Amino acid sequence: MTNTLRNSKEDSLALLTFLQYSLARRVEFQNKLGYLNSIGGCDVYYCGKYAYVCVCLIRISDFSVIEKVIIKREVKFPYISGYFCFREGPLLLEALDRLNSKPDCLLVDGNGVLHPRGMGLASFVGIFVRIPTIGCAKSLLLGDYRRPAPLKGGFSYIKLKKKVVGIALRTKNNVKEIFVSVGWGVNILRAKDIVLGLSKYRIPEPIRLAHYFASMAVHKKV
Repeated sequence: MTNTLRNSKEDSLALLTFLQYSLARRVEFQNKLGYLNSIGGCDVYYCGKYAYVCVCLIRISDFSVIEKVIIKREVKFPYISGYFCFREGPLLLEALDRLNSKPDCLLVDGNGVLHPRGMGLASFVGIFVRIPTIGCAKSLLLGDYRRPAPLKGGFSYIKLKKKVVGIALRTKNNVKEIFVSVGWGVNILRAKDIVLGLSKYRIPEPIRLAHYFASMAVHKKV
């Protein structure tokens, strides 16, 4: 019985791995950005077995909130390192589908191609919604880099087997860097500039606000 369960899990992961490699071939690295008026931020806040999912749309000119969508869902997919897109991806897609306005670009709390199979959460979302998408992670999943300069705007490339897979970016003076990667429809330097321009604190404003609203929803304050 134990062997049967183990084999079933291994077969399931093999299928998901194949799916990730297949999806990774659909990532677009060329800019598909037009004029940027609004940016969406995506984040998920967990409370027990439930996920509070928020997509927050802000106006670039003054960082004002245009619209936000919050949904609460029971989490069905387990946490498995490297397969996060299957845990949060469908939840974010559902929340994005409820927006009345389409953002010009999306920032996702997670990785894009900075992933063992090139298919982090940001790339998964971007492929399906076909909106230029950028991954912004608070911790490094893989790869090597040199610590960027301590002032805001300092950056260095993250490399995996000599290939550039992301950027370590200082978004505020003397704070820990974040890790930016292409999700879909944007090149890495443009992604870096967008994230930097949206950062007042360590975490870029669209994601920071999405996290705030999701956490407030847990306490029924929004």
